[in-house]
Amino acid sequence: METHYDTLNRKLDRLQEKQKRATPHTPQGRQQQTYPRTVNLTDLKFTKEEQTILDLGLQYSLQKPSDSAWTTLAVETERAIRLLDNKIQDSFRILATKQLRKLHNTNQNNTTHKRQLYVLKQIRQKITQGNAMIVRADKGKTIVIIYTQDYTDKVHTFLSENNFRTLTHNPIQKDQKAIQKALQKCEIIDKRHIKYFTQKTPSPPTLNALIKLHKPNTPIRPVVNNRTAPAYKAAKKLNTILNNHLHLDNQYNITSSNALANDLIQLKINKNTDY
Repeated sequence: METHYDTLNRKLDRLQEKQKRATPHTPQGRQQQTYPRTVNLTDLKFTKEEQTILDLGLQYSLQKPSDSAWTTLAVETERAIRLLDNKIQDSFRILATKQLRKLHNTNQNNTTHKRQLYVLKQIRQKITQGNAMIVRADKGKTIVIIYTQDYTDKVHTFLSENNFRTLTHNPIQKDQKAIQKALQKCEIIDKRHIKYFTQKTPSPPTLNALIKLHKPNTPIRPVVNNRTAPAYKAAKKLNTILNNHLHLDNQYNITSSNALANDLIQLKINKNTDY
């Protein structure tokens, strides 16, 4: 049984090594565009180890598996074993126990996550003392290190150039009451479900800025989070109703990339076709 398991592991190792050596096919005359993992727009200096952590990106998790994760893994393994034939369950149970114990001991002796947490603390300290911050770039999964004041100036520049103005009062409560009245008058929505389409504690939408590294002077791309706005839930419901009742002819746009591919396949082109 262990011999068979080792054979499968060797096959997986060979496939992974083969995949690493394989070079992606790039059309001739066309270079594949790549984006850097980290762009530093400040004068802060980071060590090689700190730069490695930064290059892992914002979605990388440093948390080690908790004790509950090992319990869950053991339970799921036992559940899978019970689906096998009764005659071979004990053999697989012994093999799984050895592998789980080996994996657990390896993880206990692994201090990589502790070192990464230490390096992350050093990065946070440098950024805080340097009055900087980490934000996302507009394209790719690049992270940008920028001074907080520069980030604020870019946001204010965008607002002023696009003629935004400051309101004299907060219109949230007024909008909330207007939406509630409109829902009460609506005849296609069950009155018992109105509470599901109104915000309990509405608040103004928040603005997040992504840095356009490919543009001169690195302006921002605004991303507005409307999830807390008074009309967010009602707008989602309205969108569902319109999609169910209105069937628009997508003559000048496409619904998905698959729809575009199907239209191009069915397209007939001859020598008299105008481009």
